[in-house]
Amino acid sequence: MEIKEFFTIYRDAVWNKDAKIMTDLYDKQAVIFDTWDQGYVSDSSAWNKIIEDWFNSLSDENVKVDFEMINIHQSENVGFASAVIQFQAISSDGNVLRSMKNRLTVGFTKSEKGWKVSHQHMSAPVSSDGLTAILNI
Repeated sequence: MEIKEFFTIYRDAVWNKDAKIMTDLYDKQAVIFDTWDQGYVSDSSAWNKIIEDWFNSLSDENVKVDFEMINIHQSENVGFASAVIQFQAISSDGNVLRSMKNRLTVGFTKSEKGWKVSHQHMSAPVSSDGLTAILNI
């Protein structure tokens, strides 16, 4: 996988609820800072369970993912990318049920198997009152 392909593979894996393809993007030692529940994961089996639980919770919904402002930097064996990611829950009849945008920074390392995510940080800005995440940046 090339770094630029991460965004397409991620988008398609989420839409198709394919946990294997999704988790294959990540190195076994990846550190992930997420915006939900646990907030921090450094164990691949825990990350796999989080992804599987997310996809299983969707029942007949799908999640459409769009990326904006993708910015990629890479050298021979290390790279990183940043983007704004939008998640839209889509009902079986095609209606948008809910939506949010987050900020995403992803670190990659290259091995003989190609690029894998070694670090991911997802965040949402917080309003100045400090109590509310701003979900539509």
